[in-house]
Amino acid sequence: MKKILIIGPLGAGKSSLAYTINKKYGIPRLNFDEVQRIKGGGYRDEDGQFAIVNEFLKNNENWVMEGCQKTLYEKVNPDLIVDMRIGRLLAIWRFTLRFIKAKSLIGKDISPELPVQAYHYRKVTLSKIMDWDSANKEINQQIADYLKNTEIQVLTCKKFRDYRKIFDYIENFSS
Repeated sequence: MKKILIIGPLGAGKSSLAYTINKKYGIPRLNFDEVQRIKGGGYRDEDGQFAIVNEFLKNNENWVMEGCQKTLYEKVNPDLIVDMRIGRLLAIWRFTLRFIKAKSLIGKDISPELPVQAYHYRKVTLSKIMDWDSANKEINQQIADYLKNTEIQVLTCKKFRDYRKIFDYIENFSS
């Protein structure tokens, strides 16, 4: 079985890696942002989030899940954890770029294939960037605490070239 959990701060590339694994290997993908948020705005309560995750687990023997929502990633039992913690400046740069990309989507039909977060990045403000930077500090600490207490195999992935380690794991697991 291939059960992969990808965790990291905002802007780390979790969704990109999960989407790539989904397309390359046909492994079902679940994005915790999509679990937490409701399209069009608002958030599901914790029970609603757990119900979606539990249904996904029930229906999929193999999976890739990604996100930084501690309450959700602590509930799953992966075979592999991908740690995508990146440096602060790189994270700030990446999630600032998201606003620019999302702004280009205004007024256009958005593919249902895109993660739900694309709907939330329509307006960039310095306040939002500072809030996200602060959130990332907390997220990185939660991940560090989680990884200290796990016996699950962890691979670090900080760049696109690190994807190869993840692909090798998936391909060798299948052998």
